[in-house]
This record gives sequence, structure tokens and C-alpha cells, in this order.
Amino acid sequence: MKFRGTCPLLLLVLLLSPCVRAQEQKEAGNAPSAEAQPAEAAPPVPVPDTALIDDASDRPVLQGSSNVSAVPPAPQPPAAAPAGGTAEQPVKRQPFTSVSASKQFHVIGLDSLLAGAIATRADSIRTALVKILKQPDEWKNNIIIRLVGEPGSPVPANPIRMQTVIVGNTLSYNIFIHLGRGINQDRLRHAIVSTLLYEMMLRTVDPEGLPDEVTLPPWLIAGLEQAVLWHVNEADRAMYSTLFQQSGIMTPEEILNCPEPEKELDATSYAAYQTSCGALVLCLLNQENGPEGMKQLLDQAILGNDDPRNLIKRHFPQLNLTPSSLHKWWTLQLSRMAAPPLTETLTITETERHLQEALTLVKYDPDTRTTVTFPLDNLDQAHSLTDLNRQLSNISGSLLNLSRRSFPAYRPVIVEYAKLVALMQTGRINGREAAPKIGQLREIRELSMKTARRVRDYMDWYEINTRSGTGKTFASYAAAVKLLREQEQPANTPISRYLDDIEKLYTLPAKAPVPSLHGKD
Repeated sequence: MKFRGTCPLLLLVLLLSPCVRAQEQKEAGNAPSAEAQPAEAAPPVPVPDTALIDDASDRPVLQGSSNVSAVPPAPQPPAAAPAGGTAEQPVKRQPFTSVSASKQFHVIGLDSLLAGAIATRADSIRTALVKILKQPDEWKNNIIIRLVGEPGSPVPANPIRMQTVIVGNTLSYNIFIHLGRGINQDRLRHAIVSTLLYEMMLRTVDPEGLPDEVTLPPWLIAGLEQAVLWHVNEADRAMYSTLFQQSGIMTPEEILNCPEPEKELDATSYAAYQTSCGALVLCLLNQENGPEGMKQLLDQAILGNDDPRNLIKRHFPQLNLTPSSLHKWWTLQLSRMAAPPLTETLTITETERHLQEALTLVKYDPDTRTTVTFPLDNLDQAHSLTDLNRQLSNISGSLLNLSRRSFPAYRPVIVEYAKLVALMQTGRINGREAAPKIGQLREIRELSMKTARRVRDYMDWYEINTRSGTGKTFASYAAAVKLLREQEQPANTPISRYLDDIEKLYTLPAKAPVPSLHGKD
């Protein structure tokens, strides 16, 4: 009787408990589970593959159709599930976009450092090209550079391709770089210069009025590319000097008559072609109103309106005065480019050769009407010259010019020769007194050349014997010598480090702090 009022309450609690638990389980089943169904991440931005880019990738494609064929990803084997549960999904790497300082270049890739470096390099090329053509620092269309592929993966036939796509009334410019074997700097620079020129020239052109084929002549692209290198002091002046001395430069007529140099020329001839194009374009740019004439020439050349010869004559009338005017200006430009700067130091072999040429006297025989050359060491024959003072004055000037670029160990010898020539000009020394001094200087030169050859041979021997991975056969010896001559990779030996320290100290500006040297370690 005492618990009569509480029994119905207990019975009600026991009946409601299963219903509450069932409702909780139903609500828990409707809620998403973090372990069973993880939240799907946003899909990454697709980066197209470039394995099937065709050869016409630098021509506009109408109405936004792309000439980059998408390649389906290779099937991946299913990952083995762990013994205790479900398989974990691999984390997808998100592409990184690096925007250049001018904001014209957008580099998309998985490596942020590489993308940033390429964006900086592309912007430096753009700055140089704008300065060469004296164009305003502005742009209309972005240039997208996409880094595709993985290092070590198979590469397509052309790992760096250009693509121009028309989307509505705008042009889209893309450069695809496959990273399978690294990045060829020359091909990257060529693609950037080409794309920049297309963007500049087609900036004000209505896309609907474009012809079926829009292309710039290869000599213009190669020449402006070399002009950019020359502007940023990255051109190989030795190439210009060697080809100029050996008459290996192509003439303007040969340049303009080569429509497809990459297919028609071998590697050596193509290098000479690029150098020749650089001289020709710089010759045009250095004319009066050269940048303006070059801009007008580019505007006409990209639409294929006329022959290149006629375009040059029309936009550079000062080169049309005589049939050989262009060739004369081009030769003068090439000689200036081949001239070495004062800061370029000669090797000991080159210094000896130039010194021999400077110490040469010339005697003219009126009977036979021939000239005979002989060195200054032949004092008896030198004193028989009627114009000895004039030739000694020329020798003095040649020695002064040579002393600025000579090998450092030869400078004291050149100074002694200059003093001796000055004394001979003023008559303060006769042949008998000058002979011992000349003989002593000749012995020093011979000893210097012998020492230089011994040092070279010893260094070759040391490098070959301390470099790991070389055998004892003659073939391995020849391969090692070739490797040293080509300087494919810097060596890390005591002598190499010692020579690096000498080079740092020798090129150190005045009052500059001492750089970090290997010898301090």
C-alpha cells in the first residue's frame, strides 16, 4: 500500500527507455559520420598534359578550340588496404600559381620555387625586350606558363610548346613546359620571346580579321632573342668573334633565304644562323629611328603582307641607298660585336700570340715590290729601316693596348718591352746595349710558356687521377680529358678550389671586403 502510487511511474519509465534509445540511434544514423564518409576536398585545378601537342601550336585556333589533346591518366594499381581497416586516400598535391612582378606571366605548377623562378626569368626577358623596342611598359593579355609532367618521366618530342587560342574576342597565350628532363634554358627563352612578340603585335588586331596563318619569320624571332641576350650581357661574344674571324657568319641574303632553319641546318650551322640573325637585327635597331622601324616591320611581317627584303627597304630607307648598303652596315655591326671589351683578360697563349704580332716590323723591298716581316729581336735588320721611328711608335701603342687585357704574369714583360721601345725611339740605347735586354725578355717568355704547359699537363693528370669512376684504359682517359675541356660540371678538388680562390681575389674590386674562400676552411 505504501508503494501503490509509485508502481505506475516505474512501469512508465521502463516502457519509454527503449523508445528513447531507438530514436537516438535513428538520429545518429541520419547524421554523417567523419570516419566512414570523410568530407570531399575541392577538386584540384587540372593541369593538361602536353604529350600530344601538335606542331602548329604557335598559331591561333579559332573559337576557343584547343590544340592540346587531353591525355587520360595512366591506370594506377589499387593500393593495398591495411590489415586493420580501410585504405587511406593519398593526399593530392595542389598546383601553385606564381604571378610575375608585371602580372603578365602566371606560372602554374606543383613546385612553388620553380614556378617563382620561371616567372622572374620571364619578366626579366620581357623588360629587356620592351627596352630594345622602346615600347611602353604595358600589356593586354596574360601569358600562362604551365609546368606539366614529373622529373624523370618520359617527355614528348617537343617538351616546350606554345599555344595561342581565340576565346570570343580575346586571345589566350599558353606555354607548356614538360619537366621530364629538366628545362632547356635556350628553348624556354625562345618560347617566351616568341609569345611576347605575338602578344605585342596582335594586341590591337581584331581576332575576327586574322588570316588563317599568323606567324613571324624565324630570323626576326632569333635576332630579337639574341638582341635580348646582348642587352642583358648574356650573349656569347666569343661566338661572334670566332665566326667573324673565320668568315663563318651568314650574309643577310642567306639569312632571309632560309625559311625553316631548324629543319634545314645542323646544330653548328644553326648556331651560326642565330648569331648572324642577332647581328642583322641589332644592325637594324641601331639605325636612326631603328626601334620604330622595327615595330612597323613586325606589324607587317606577322600578317605576311610582303617579302622581308621589301619590308626592310620600306621601314629602313637609309639601308636602301646602294645595293650593298645593308651588307656594309651589317658588317660594321658585326665587327663591333666581335671586338673584345677591355675587361676581358686573355689567356697566356693568346697573350703570347698578340705580343708576337705587336713586336713585328715590316720592311718593303722596292726592287721586288714585296714586304718582309721580322721580329724586333733582329736589331741589325731593324736599324736598316728608314721608317723605324714610325713603326716603333705603332709598337708602343700596340703594347699599351695589350697590357690592359694581357695575362697577369705577362704584364711586367710587356712593360719592359715598352720601356725598351721608348729608349730606342729617343736614341738613348743602341743595338749593342739593347740585345742583352731583348734576349733576357725572350728567355722569360719561353720559360713562361713552358711553365704554363707543364701546369696545364699536371692539372690534367691530377684531375684524371683524383676523379672517381674513371678506369685505366685509354678510352676512359680520353673521355676524362673531354669532360675537363667541356667543363660540364665544376670539379671539387684541392687545385680547383685553390684556383677558384685566386679568381675571386683577382676579380675583387678595389676596397671591397674579402669574399669567402675555400682556404679559410
